[in-house]
Amino acid sequence: MANDILDVQVILDVINPASPVNLGNLAVYVVADSANSETAIADVKLRTANDVSNLGLTVNSATQAIIDAFFMQDDHGDYLYLYGIDSSVDQSKTKAKISETITDGWEFATIVSPTANDSVELANQVEKYGRKFAVLGMKTKAAAVTIAEIQAISASPFYGNDRTIVFVANGASGDNAQYAAVGALIGALGNKAPGSITWKFKTLKGITPSEVNGSVLGTATELGLILYVTKAGNNQTSEGLTTGIKYIDDLHADDWVRSSIESEVQNLLQTTAKLTYGPEGIAQLEAVVTTVLRQATDNGIILTDAETGAGKFTVSAGAREDQAASDVASRKYNGLSFEYTRAGAIHDVTVHGTIQNV
Repeated sequence: MANDILDVQVILDVINPASPVNLGNLAVYVVADSANSETAIADVKLRTANDVSNLGLTVNSATQAIIDAFFMQDDHGDYLYLYGIDSSVDQSKTKAKISETITDGWEFATIVSPTANDSVELANQVEKYGRKFAVLGMKTKAAAVTIAEIQAISASPFYGNDRTIVFVANGASGDNAQYAAVGALIGALGNKAPGSITWKFKTLKGITPSEVNGSVLGTATELGLILYVTKAGNNQTSEGLTTGIKYIDDLHADDWVRSSIESEVQNLLQTTAKLTYGPEGIAQLEAVVTTVLRQATDNGIILTDAETGAGKFTVSAGAREDQAASDVASRKYNGLSFEYTRAGAIHDVTVHGTIQNV
């Protein structure tokens, strides 16, 4: 699904082996609980946790836990979006609401609902969209995490989605621990410049670590789940993976590149009296993409060549003569492409030592 508001679309073809764009905002979809006669809340954007009372809003405790934890973090995003949804047995209203708001200015989304099927709907719609993230919380029965508890997630319909993040919270830390965990994770890490951090090793305010052993931790990592644990005396996130076993920082950085190029090319089109369909106009397009990729290199998204110090990326811009006659006639240019090598990050280290007898 493309953002049909823009005149520019960037398609990323990720090869595996191996700005003014704010990507730290969180959306919270709140499904009304018809069994308790709840009515759907109004759609609003919050800038602080105090906006809930300032605007005269009434939210349930789970939603409040997300809001409080998000804004508690030092570098949270500019906005937290609240969307109210009337309950529907077949999730039709949830599907419609997500579909009509998925192009809004948020990068991460979670959901508060009396049924797990709404979470599945959110995760699968984000996956189909191909950008942004669904962030879901689950909690354990006690402070100590069991392998059986976290293995159960693999039976979820959304399990394996590249763009679904699951954060497992310490269930002994409160009824809404899983919601607070989601708010804290995105509040603390979502707004950091993509490429500048990895999502492992990070400390979250207000979150209680779980008790784990090596087997539990290894299983969680194999499944692409995130725990909050204590290592070497420090509380930290255990990993930075999605359920599709993709690194969050890689995908977040890809989103930044795509959004930045769309924004900058759109700006070029809007501020240029006429972008000629010839060498000069095509060169301007190429320059815009090159500038974004250089910034991505500076941000740590793109690998730097050890010999030249330049980013390992290429930009190609085909000449007018290489474009289909129908595209030229309809003023569509499809000749611009780029590729880059991700910088990646180090998450585990093995040190080899030699001891000699005197």
